[in-house]
Amino acid sequence: MGNHKERLILEWYEQFGKELFRFVWIMLGSKEGCDDIVHDTFLKAWSAIDRFEEKSSVKTWLFAIARHQVLDEIRRRKRRRIFLGRLAESHIPSGLDVQRVVEMREEVKELLEQIQELKPNYRIVIILSKVEECTSKEIAEILGWSEVKVRKTVSRAIKVLRKENQLKGGDGIERSI
Repeated sequence: MGNHKERLILEWYEQFGKELFRFVWIMLGSKEGCDDIVHDTFLKAWSAIDRFEEKSSVKTWLFAIARHQVLDEIRRRKRRRIFLGRLAESHIPSGLDVQRVVEMREEVKELLEQIQELKPNYRIVIILSKVEECTSKEIAEILGWSEVKVRKTVSRAIKVLRKENQLKGGDGIERSI
């Protein structure tokens, strides 16, 4: 069983490691500690693999583990605001259209900073839905919520971002979210 578990975890790491790293990075606002959290996520998955009942997909199970790790880290840091000053200037390997990111660097930077200012639940649903492109069902599984709660929370988070953007006089968020 030991070799089988190791093969599965390595397979999952190859398949989902970059997505989990990106999720953790955006949630924390910096690369600092991301590798550790992703490592701990797979370590916890390895420890709990015998209890994985496949009621959800492997991806949603791993994201749920990562979510708990990230929230624990945020609590440990006891910060409400995390800025992404260097993030917009560096490359994030993602499904985002790179050309668009280059063209809209300042808008993206501001949007990422605004996302960092959201309360953690809003931040999580925005990142999972808009960056990671998870479905409402996947997000519900990751967070242990109903799909209705996910959709309402995404809607509220977008409304907060739009309101914040309007207060700053910008309209870039309308195109970005």
